[in-house]
Parts: sequence; structure tokens; C-alpha cells
Amino acid sequence: MTPQQESTVVQFDYTALESVISNEDVAIALAAVVEKNDSQRVFLVASGSLSSATGEFATIRESLGNRFAGLFTGIGSHTPREDVFKALAAARHAEADVLVSLGGGSIIDACKTMQLAIDQDIHTEDQLLEYAQLADGSRGPKHADYSLFSDQSKIRQIAVPTTLSGGEFSNNAGVLNTKTSAKEGYRGIDLCPQSIIYDPALSIHTPQWLWLSTAIRSLDHAVEGFCSSDSHPFLDGHFLHAMKLFAQSLPDTMADPEDLSARSLSQQAVWLACCGLGTVSHGASHGIGYILGSLCSVPHGYTSCVMLPAVLEWNSVTESGKQQGIAAALGMAEEPASAAVRSLIAGLGLPTSLRDVGVSKSQLAEIADRAIRQPVVLRNPRELQSSEQILEILDLAW
Repeated sequence: MTPQQESTVVQFDYTALESVISNEDVAIALAAVVEKNDSQRVFLVASGSLSSATGEFATIRESLGNRFAGLFTGIGSHTPREDVFKALAAARHAEADVLVSLGGGSIIDACKTMQLAIDQDIHTEDQLLEYAQLADGSRGPKHADYSLFSDQSKIRQIAVPTTLSGGEFSNNAGVLNTKTSAKEGYRGIDLCPQSIIYDPALSIHTPQWLWLSTAIRSLDHAVEGFCSSDSHPFLDGHFLHAMKLFAQSLPDTMADPEDLSARSLSQQAVWLACCGLGTVSHGASHGIGYILGSLCSVPHGYTSCVMLPAVLEWNSVTESGKQQGIAAALGMAEEPASAAVRSLIAGLGLPTSLRDVGVSKSQLAEIADRAIRQPVVLRNPRELQSSEQILEILDLAW
């Protein structure tokens, strides 16, 4: 066997996710999962708009009967650390034995961090920071030390996502330090939800811009995952099919926001796109996006809208073969991948430049300085060694 013929060892580590329920009424599915797990104290963490504006939410509460233990609706965008501790105190006071997230990635990440705190008996922010990876790459002494975790956490999460960002598939949580405008990362052996429930009818209450832009966030997962050196044929198939489903379902939702089939298809595209979260490294689109979110308050979906085409263009000199596959999956095989992605985004009425999302020219230098120290940025397929190179990408996105 020649060196070129030698097989590469492939390892795929599954998370502790047990089930994904798709295209089901959330009240029916949630009651069934709670009953199956014999949970007695169900604590809901929900977006304020969802908890107050929909008849479905009242139905969800009613379906839980006397198992309903409490509700928290105060998690802000990007999961501020102080909000997490308020929710944690409420869940402990309610003696919760299961957390249910109803909302987007910020709420799902809050429940992951609450689970970590309950499992590890964390009561202060200093204790939590021992488990953190900070934005500059430094880590607390307990970060990702799985020897600290038992085989079964004291509490788990059931996720009911109402956006398409896909964080429900990972063991990672991001929390915002509002004092420094920087994100902190947390990992645990089973921080991913125990079950995920996708109800496309519930998602109709999600603002259209948020639904579509968070889909681009998951498209970003698929594209940067596909381009990662960590990927392999099993994952590549998932990533490419996710791209095809998004290219089909998102324009259909744009044309008819009440098309539940298209919404369900987008949710299943997320399922495919996020199979590699925590397994494959991402690149500069994700890493710069974290900084745009924390420093410039750009919503996560929008960060991918403006950065993914620019990063693809900058990376194109080293990954032309992969990028041809991306363009073909999006139905634009004759176009560069960057143009294909930008065309999809523009067709959905989403922003395509940093100017569109309110980032000023004067902020680019600080973004670049932070980005060149960001661990995810440093895993970009085309090597990044200086803040000047980051500025080249930012200029393409400008």
C-alpha cells in the first residue's frame, strides 16, 4: 500500500443527545418526554415574547399539569452571565429536576450553563470562571476537564428551539461578560440537551429576520465544517445535504412565512448541519462572528451573513475544490462559493456587509486585534498569522 492509499483514522464522538422529535406539536411531545423521563419539577426558560404572546405557551404549561415548577423569561441576547445566575437561582428555588428551553441559542446556552452550575455545585461567578475558556484563549483550571463529571448529570435540558442557529446539538455554551464585552466558553460531557423538539408551527412566532438569519448561522456550521481539515466523508454528506435543504427551504419560507413544510425542512437542515459541532473545528467566520456579537452587539445570525462570504473569498486560494462543492450544493455550480452564499443571503433580504449591521470603520482595528487571538479564528483553513490579514477579511466584508 502506498502512502497515498493509506487510510486515515476517523473518530466521531456522539454527544449524550438521546432523541430529536421533528414536526410534532410541542405540547404533546414535551408532555411525552417528561413522562418518559419521570421528571416531576419542570422549569421553563423562555423568551419573553414567546411566553407572553402565544396561545401555544399556555397550552405547553397546561400539558405539564402539576409537574410545572416555574418560569424564567429574563435571558438577554448573547446570554449575559448575570442573567444566567438569576435563572439559576430561580431554578434552584423551584427545586427543578429538568430544564426546558423555549427560544433561541441564547436561552439554550443559558440552560447548558445552569446545568453545569447545578451539576458542579457552582454558586458564584468566580467558581463558574474556573470552567471557562476566555476570548483570548486562556482557560480556567477546570475547563473541559471531563474527569470532574459523573456519568449522569444531576439535571438535563429539553430544548424547544424557535430559531435555526443549531446550538442545541453541541456540548458547548457561550456566555457574555458584559463588563468586557467578550464571550466565555463552557464545555461539559453532556451539556447538550437530552431531547430536542422541533415544532415548525411554534416557529411562526419567531420574527422572520431572526428565523432566516439564524439559518445562515447553521449554513455557516455546514460550510466551515465541510472546509475543515477535521471533516471526513460521513460528515461531508451531512454538510452538503444541509446546504441543499437550506437553498430550497429558505426561499420558500421567504415567499410564504406560514409554509410549515419549508420550516420543518429548515429544522432538519439544522440537524444535518450541526452534526459536527464539537467534532470539527470552524474558522474565521465563526471566530470573528463571536467578536462582532460581544463587542458590536451584532446578532449571531447576522454575523454569519456578513462574514461567511468574505471568509470564503479570502480562503478561496487554498480550498478551491471544497468551494466548488459548496457552490454546487447551493445550486450555483458556475459561481464562486462566496458569490453563491452571498446571493442566497441577499435574496432573503438579509444584510451582506458590516456597514449593514452597524459596524463602524473605526471598530475594525479592535475587531482584528481581538480576532487574531481568538482560538477559533486560528483554526481557519487558510492560516492566519496577523491582525493585518484579519483586516483584509474585514475589508472584504465592509
